Amino acid sequence: MLIKKKIQDILCNFKNILLAYSGGIDSTVLLYNLVKLRKKYQLKIRAIHINHNLNKKSNNWMKFCFLQCKKLNVLFIYKNIYINQKNNIEEYTRKKRYSIFKKIIKNNEILVTAHNLDEQCETFFLALKRGSGSKGLSCMSLIRKLNNFIILRPFLNISKNLIINYAIKKKINWIEDPSNKDIKYDRNFLRNIIIPKIIQRWPYFQKTLVRSIQNYKEQEKLLNNLIKPILIKLIQKDNSLLILPLFNFNKEKRNFIIRKWIEYNQYYLMPSRKLLNIIWNEIICCKKNNNPQVKIGKYIIRKHKNYLFCLKYFPNLKKNIIKWNDITKTLILPYNLGNITILYNNNYKKTLINIRKPKNNEFIYIKFNNIPKKYYFNNSKYKKNINNIWKNLDIPKWKREITPLLFYNNELIMDLENQLITEYGKIDIIKKNNFFIDFQKKY
Repeated sequence: MLIKKKIQDILCNFKNILLAYSGGIDSTVLLYNLVKLRKKYQLKIRAIHINHNLNKKSNNWMKFCFLQCKKLNVLFIYKNIYINQKNNIEEYTRKKRYSIFKKIIKNNEILVTAHNLDEQCETFFLALKRGSGSKGLSCMSLIRKLNNFIILRPFLNISKNLIINYAIKKKINWIEDPSNKDIKYDRNFLRNIIIPKIIQRWPYFQKTLVRSIQNYKEQEKLLNNLIKPILIKLIQKDNSLLILPLFNFNKEKRNFIIRKWIEYNQYYLMPSRKLLNIIWNEIICCKKNNNPQVKIGKYIIRKHKNYLFCLKYFPNLKKNIIKWNDITKTLILPYNLGNITILYNNNYKKTLINIRKPKNNEFIYIKFNNIPKKYYFNNSKYKKNINNIWKNLDIPKWKREITPLLFYNNELIMDLENQLITEYGKIDIIKKNNFFIDFQKKY
């Protein structure tokens, strides 16, 4: 039995297991070990195999995994993913896998993966290559919570050699994926070229590396405990960061706070030192009203008054015109910005807005933040530019950029986000026709 008593106790507490099963030697040996423990701890095991469709034999590998699970009386699930890019394939497929795990896993299940000690060493070197700090060099944890589910790695402190010897001794069959030998991938280069030479020179290198990883974990934990009271005060209800107190801290302290705030926003790609300098010098310290921003992956960092925001990135929508040809159907806005529905009574919600019904010859569409004309808004006596109204309402610039605006022909009818209605959208009381609009924001 390769699963140690300490980890058996953890499995006993959870009982319901979703195994990430590739069919390779690690996950196959782990499957056999879990099945051995099934009777002792009344475990319920499901295995999920994700077919990456990168090899001609991938369907045969899926069948192998199915037959292994059938033989061992384990419920088998499989999913397909397709790679549509040439760069960063490892990171892309990892994100795809965990996205599937998040959808498949049940509330009472724990995700179990077969990461081993050798892979922990590879992860350390990859983090070192990226210039990571104590968090990155802490590498993988035996057990952790991610995406609202728990991951357990029972083999994390077990070497690949021990797993291979166990499989041979127990006559266990497994899949050999030839792509694991392809050194164009960084992890495979470390696995096949670098780490074997290091271990040949220093046989106990893996054990000492584990001690270093543990030291980094303790340092990270200590730093988190020290900075947590400050973060509680600085992070607002809308997840923004109050930046004024940062001016009282030294560079190291404020950089750590900004990193932790970005992590708090559930964004796991940490900014480099260069990006942290840009965030500080060009965003936080910027006094000009040019609304600077920095993009990190799919997110952007922006400032509004004395607060820093970590936001989903949206492309420039000024030139977008979203036609609404059939108003009897819900209009789905691009980039998951929301849905717009027309209702002919307001029994559904009290917050629905009553506007005039479009005429038969009026072209209905949505635009974003591209309004040069002035309009009469909400019974105002004077024509106003919508940008000035937004500014007076203290609406940040990025919210203005993605606010859907409803038009009939060339006339602005209403701002759906802030429920601002122009003279062209007002109902004639005499001809009231109960035409209600419902905007459901998603982002």
